[in-house]
Amino acid sequence: MSELAYLNGVFSPIGDAKISIEDRGFQFGDSIYEVIFAYGGKLFELDAHLSRLRSSLDAIDLHYDFDADGLSGAMREGVRRCEFPDVMVYLQITRGVAPRNHTIPDGISPTVVMTFKPIPLVDPDLHANGAKLKTFPETRWANCYIKATTLLPNVLAKSRAKKAGYYDAVFVTEEGEVRESTSANIYVVEGKSVVFPRRDKSVLHGVTQRFLSGCMDAMGLTAEEGLISLDRLFAADEVFISSTAIEVLAVTSVDDKPILSGQVGPISRGLYEEFRRRARS
Repeated sequence: MSELAYLNGVFSPIGDAKISIEDRGFQFGDSIYEVIFAYGGKLFELDAHLSRLRSSLDAIDLHYDFDADGLSGAMREGVRRCEFPDVMVYLQITRGVAPRNHTIPDGISPTVVMTFKPIPLVDPDLHANGAKLKTFPETRWANCYIKATTLLPNVLAKSRAKKAGYYDAVFVTEEGEVRESTSANIYVVEGKSVVFPRRDKSVLHGVTQRFLSGCMDAMGLTAEEGLISLDRLFAADEVFISSTAIEVLAVTSVDDKPILSGQVGPISRGLYEEFRRRARS
């Protein structure tokens, strides 16, 4: 078993993969990405991830021929080659290599990078005790539905939250509207209803979020979009976050204010268990 890289059609050890210093992904963050898990060698929700990838590419006018490049096949081959039981696939497509200029040049070819690593484990104590979040001002751009690599506001917010003793940051607008954490969608539980922020351009449209709708149906829960204010967040029966990397994780406090009892609630725990059962079946 070994970690692998894939660069423009060629597999290699990660340390051997190199891109040009004039790649626009490096110089401008002119690129998009996806993170896909493979459980037991099978890529989870691949079609949904590729659909979002296409949407991101279209949104930034980056033209890439999926069929000619055989991206899905390369992804499966990388999962097979690395031999890890569960694999984290990181995929990034940049606009390509060109002399540095803000204007997008004609005729350059996209750079396609993938890495294949074991899925990082979430600390079991987090699932047992829940996560603490810290609110941060919404400083990101207006098009967070595009899964772009320009993540500096997210990096700074999460790093500052971690240094202050929190698991993650959650972005809140000046008007008090809750958006999402630095790398996960957020939800509030109100009775048998699970409410998440409106899936407009201001938040990432999570693949895990979409998959969770089936888990909620199985548990007799109602999922709905809505405006989540800070007051609504603090008044919730439960709060949790979800993403490919963390699956489902309960939130037990925000800004040191406990959510209800400050304990992991039955719906957050049940959704985590239902997600894992379905994702690995």
